[in-house]
Amino acid sequence: MATSPADGEPDGPGARGVLLTADRVVTLGHGRYQARALLVRGTRVVWVGDDPDLAPPHARRIDLDGCVIGPSFVDSHVHLTPTGISLLGLDLSGVRSPDELLRAVRLHAEQDTGRVIWGHGWDDHDWDQPLPTPEQLHEASGGRPVTLARIDSHSSLVDTSTLRSAPLTRTGGIERDADGRPTGRLRRDANKVARRWAVGAMSEADLDRARAEAVRFAVSRGVGTVHEMGGPDAMGETDFDAWCEGDWGLEVVPYWGATDLSFALDRDLRHVGGDIWLDGSLGSHTAALTQPYADHPGSGDLEYADATLVELFTEATHAGMQVAVHAIGDAAIDQAIRCWHRVVADLPEHLADAVRRLRHRIEHGEVVRPDQLDDLVELGIVLSAQPAFETLWGGPGGLYEQRLGPHRATTTNPYRALADRGVPLAFGSDANVTPIAPWEMVWAAEHRHRHRHEITRLEAVSASTLGGRHAARQERWVGVLRAGMRADLTAWEGDPYEADDPRGASCVLTVVKGRVVHGDLDLG
Repeated sequence: MATSPADGEPDGPGARGVLLTADRVVTLGHGRYQARALLVRGTRVVWVGDDPDLAPPHARRIDLDGCVIGPSFVDSHVHLTPTGISLLGLDLSGVRSPDELLRAVRLHAEQDTGRVIWGHGWDDHDWDQPLPTPEQLHEASGGRPVTLARIDSHSSLVDTSTLRSAPLTRTGGIERDADGRPTGRLRRDANKVARRWAVGAMSEADLDRARAEAVRFAVSRGVGTVHEMGGPDAMGETDFDAWCEGDWGLEVVPYWGATDLSFALDRDLRHVGGDIWLDGSLGSHTAALTQPYADHPGSGDLEYADATLVELFTEATHAGMQVAVHAIGDAAIDQAIRCWHRVVADLPEHLADAVRRLRHRIEHGEVVRPDQLDDLVELGIVLSAQPAFETLWGGPGGLYEQRLGPHRATTTNPYRALADRGVPLAFGSDANVTPIAPWEMVWAAEHRHRHRHEITRLEAVSASTLGGRHAARQERWVGVLRAGMRADLTAWEGDPYEADDPRGASCVLTVVKGRVVHGDLDLG
């Protein structure tokens, strides 16, 4: 990449803004899909065109030779502080056996001086040995409390100290062996309680470092906006407020995952949910299915009664608030559809189209049946999906096939059918479940084990940029690169929009609201 920040003289007294040129500008807009240059003044794009010499008066010109400019990416489902903790701490995503997990804990304990050991990312779906016991974890940690979240965050492993100290006495989800002793694996409420307890034991300085690291990592990968999925069962109120109130550079669209709307209303939030779990996860056998698991007794559980959801959906709709619910299994998606239809049927005439206008969301939606598509379209539901899940768990012998059986596993994450039917897609990572990596996300949606579920590169890029804007109801002022829109953009070495394989593309510039948040350039 070659940059020429001092090319030419200013256009004269009063000239304002910076003209950016590149090999190509991908606008993603209707009418003009691409250009060669754009002019940024303050927080806005004020001109886009093919010939830089025809640009309005400007103070400076920067030529990004060998680069392509496009809209910044939007990660539509993240957990920022846990992402930062994982980046700085105990990342277990590369662990392939119980013995490796214990070695990772032991090595981390030798190097880290924190009060608790928090790890994330282990995935036991193909392990052929039992998980470590609480006693083994306690020994490996040198006596410090241990909480290790599974990759999906819907179950965790804890040591004997955590079992004694965390307030788990009256919670459900503590797995026990044949003799009634805790195995150290926690699901459902017990998992949530242990996570909250571990976070409470961390210092605020450690949490601040984790937040800063998550932001640095995201913007360095071309992500300018994230939808932060907080809540009382995640990192809690203090962490959520830190994201809402801090000046991070990265734009944070906050979702509070609780059925009580008072917290969100007090903060004038426009979005709630995200981590309102209607069910659990396939990996932890807690996603709610209409047919039993292929490798485990039962079919998972719904976390809420219909009446509770109808009350929440109705209150939020009257308040003009969008609701996002976590629903992975088809039974959970059925429940969301059923409850939204009940709300629509009872709305007064002046709110008849409110449900569609508010663009309520289903997060994940991994097991969507074909007969559910019409209902999703009728209700205007946005599907916030994570293509990297298929890379992790799809394909022959993968987790989906183990949990669902060979036939049902061929139907997971049907992006082609969803797009063709008109269900809006907004892609995200669910970091720290999978990394914040937008081009890897695009590649995963474009290259599927089952080709009939693939979408095109352009569709995947749109779902990873404009899809998030649509989901957050921002598309009127930010998203496509055209005059009058907010200046949120990224520049990439080469051309990942056209490359055979865009993964690993190098981001040289990320701009949010006209401000450089990644890269060495100064837009003044």
